[in-house]
Amino acid sequence: MSQDDETARKIRAQKLRAQISKLRKPDAAGESDSAEEEESEPQHGKSPREFIEERMRELDNTDE
Repeated sequence: MSQDDETARKIRAQKLRAQISKLRKPDAAGESDSAEEEESEPQHGKSPREFIEERMRELDNTDE
């Protein structure tokens, strides 16, 4: 059973290394998904705080 754990850890570590290199050098590692970029970046040049406050207001309005 420890062999299975070790193999799973190695596979996970390899995936994490690929993600890290992709984040460090997006052009060299290939193009990232546009959907991921849109979700991670603030819209229309807003600061993260402005984006969060606006999103919270939108969610509050949908509850009513």
